[in-house]
Amino acid sequence: MHFRLLGPLDVHVRGCDITPTAPKQRQILALLTARANRRVSAPALVSEVWGCEPPRTSTTALQTYIGAIRKTLALATGTTVRDITARRLITDGNGYLLRLADDEWDRPAFDRLVLQARTLRSDAEAPQAAELLGRALEMWRGVPFCNVPQGSSLTVQARVLSESHLAACEARIDALLRCRSFQEAVAEAVALVEEHPYHENVHAQLMRALYASGRRAAALEVYHLLSRRMSHDLGITPSPATRTLQHVMLQDRPDQRYLAASGVTV
Repeated sequence: MHFRLLGPLDVHVRGCDITPTAPKQRQILALLTARANRRVSAPALVSEVWGCEPPRTSTTALQTYIGAIRKTLALATGTTVRDITARRLITDGNGYLLRLADDEWDRPAFDRLVLQARTLRSDAEAPQAAELLGRALEMWRGVPFCNVPQGSSLTVQARVLSESHLAACEARIDALLRCRSFQEAVAEAVALVEEHPYHENVHAQLMRALYASGRRAAALEVYHLLSRRMSHDLGITPSPATRTLQHVMLQDRPDQRYLAASGVTV
């Protein structure tokens, strides 16, 4: 049995997709998976599915949905509902707990690869860090829980996952810059800038990658586009750090120590 949440919710057993098709069952299972091995209270599940004004029958309906999920898991694994209740989808006080081993869902493997990459801090280790982060990012299949109705709790969980994905993307670009894979860094930074039009760090990463590739004019154009967008849409200017990077790149004889500290090696 394998649960995947780095993208659409997906549950497979021996190659067979057993992801619930009923929206509320899928929503409940998504939240239990996002908080795997931790108790989720019945009120939290009710609030997720029905919001602030649940029907009087919500608690009974929740129990029915949990029972249906248990039955699906039991049929798929050739066990009994009693066994699933005792070992997999457990009643824990006034709540439920989905028990998963690390190799039964994708989040632990992603976190482990990212953590391993972050321990590789020297330039000599940068290629290995970039490779580990690339493997981690290959596990992503799209927007978290995009196939699930999202209440308040799942919205937060999806945001947490998306932020983890973005941080891994930024760390990989930094690693690519450190190992002088400038063109690859440019390609990955361009995609991030398109997805995050107001995110200063990814714009700065693209500026550094372009500058290190010998494309100073293109690097400065990235800054100007960001500055105009922020001024027009938000009424603010880029941060001092981003402005300083632009100022250094404008110089005919830039401060090489500053550029090196910023991740640019030319």
